[in-house]
Amino acid sequence: MSRLERFHYHTAEDPQAHGAHLGPAEVRELQGAEGAGGFDPFNSPESAARFYLEEKLVHEDAPALRAAVREDRPEKVPDLALRGTRHQAGTGTTLVRFEQTRKEIPVFGAEALVEVDEDNQLVSMDCRLGEVTDVGSVPELTGTEALDRVKEATGATVTAEELPPPALTYVSRDDGWHLAWHLRGVPAQLPQTRRRNLPGHGLDPSPREDFPLTGYLVDAYSGDILRSYGMTPTIAVPTRLEGADEVDVHHRFQGSRQDGSFLLHDRWRDIATYDLGFSDFTRTRLPASAIGSADADFGTGHRAGVSAHVNAERVESFYRDQLYRDGIDDADMALVSTVNCIYRSHGPGPQWRNAVWWNGRMWYGQVSDGTRLVSLARHLDVIAHELTHGVIENSGNLVYQDQSGALNESLADTMGVIIANWYQAPHRSDVRTWNWEIGAGLGGRGRPLRDMSDPTRTGDPAHMRDYLHTEEDNGGVHTNSNIHNKAMHHLLTSVDEAGNPVLRVEEWALLIYLALVRLMQTSDFADMRQALRDVTQTYLAGSEAARTATLAAVDDAYRRVGIG
Repeated sequence: MSRLERFHYHTAEDPQAHGAHLGPAEVRELQGAEGAGGFDPFNSPESAARFYLEEKLVHEDAPALRAAVREDRPEKVPDLALRGTRHQAGTGTTLVRFEQTRKEIPVFGAEALVEVDEDNQLVSMDCRLGEVTDVGSVPELTGTEALDRVKEATGATVTAEELPPPALTYVSRDDGWHLAWHLRGVPAQLPQTRRRNLPGHGLDPSPREDFPLTGYLVDAYSGDILRSYGMTPTIAVPTRLEGADEVDVHHRFQGSRQDGSFLLHDRWRDIATYDLGFSDFTRTRLPASAIGSADADFGTGHRAGVSAHVNAERVESFYRDQLYRDGIDDADMALVSTVNCIYRSHGPGPQWRNAVWWNGRMWYGQVSDGTRLVSLARHLDVIAHELTHGVIENSGNLVYQDQSGALNESLADTMGVIIANWYQAPHRSDVRTWNWEIGAGLGGRGRPLRDMSDPTRTGDPAHMRDYLHTEEDNGGVHTNSNIHNKAMHHLLTSVDEAGNPVLRVEEWALLIYLALVRLMQTSDFADMRQALRDVTQTYLAGSEAARTATLAAVDDAYRRVGIG
């Protein structure tokens, strides 16, 4: 049982707020505090968020919530350290995210999220906080000794110099609070958590499975492993290029020209595609330049590269144009793809049946169709899925374990299917024409990897009563994700009493994205439902009928899969 207390508030759900956002005077007045007037304007969303947190949490009954603001210095909310702010173009609001600390040591999984409008008035807040007690702050083991315990348990040979520096953190467990060393990016799992070849998951291994980046929390006194979790998941004038992809579709796309060659390098969007020539991508450096051609028409000579380049551009454009996100990290990071990869730990090649987001890049294998090798870059849904792992990694960074890990997988599936159908469905606005499969033909016996419309087709659960409790696959993240996938299918296909869609596809996509980026590291399915309700309250604040119908659709979608 977690010792973290939850606090959730939204002005739209507060009858005293009458649906309006609240300034400092109104918040004080609603809290029954004296001296509600005469406030100077806040100089930043952070200062506003800290004020509202103090005003709300200091009156809560739960000691964990009151402890976070510490009444000796409430004006600074000293135990909450700023993690970042993010402006939400879809709602016109700003999210301010804090991490809870005690004596400057972070509390694992303890966060506070405050949403303010353009006038720094309170819109909503969501907190998961703890009162750390009965534990010291000075470790007896060093970070290196903690790593040694992990190496003993996993057989890893990694050295401390190859990892991010270990950091102290407080961890809540059933038996109380622990001071722990937080080790990140360890390329090894505990034996009981390793994923096996489960039915319906037909991809070949990749280094993300064989050397999965894993986080470990090691007791700083006893050396016991308390918890592990998965961590995986310049402007220039462009040149117009063209060429055929892996399914013989001819595309026009952006690239560049250099030294007489035309390159799959869109310097405007910073999207580049390389060819590794069937080398092991874990042991080979990228070539000096992107895939090139002597002519602007690549013809059929670079099908894999054209597929990867066009599909990466599609995903990046959808996130930028429909969801108002500046690249995978929301800070214009380069989007690098590499085709014709093999992974020698699986086999000598040239076939490698996988495509993965790893080390901040996309890597594509290939399979034989009987006549030639075909790159997995042909699967737009798989590419959008993998790149969404990058989006999640750079947002709430959902812990890749149990329900938060399954939610991570499901949101990647959801955005993968939305983006693929946005470009490929006969009628993008009519979900009745959509293909709900993820990775068509890549699963066992020619089935897809997953099917959002019918998870049981691949032997996966579609309701919480069938939730798989296991230590394998980080707590069954690829299996249990299908429960939330089915909820997303209900949501995207929801209709009103007249049989009309509750929202347009692009509106559902925006709400799902806005909910995704406000999740916390250990959020679960129910937290995603609440996040969807929160963003709906803000996004549709001006239309009571649409807001009511959308909230009802959200609740119904989750209720039908057993998430209340």
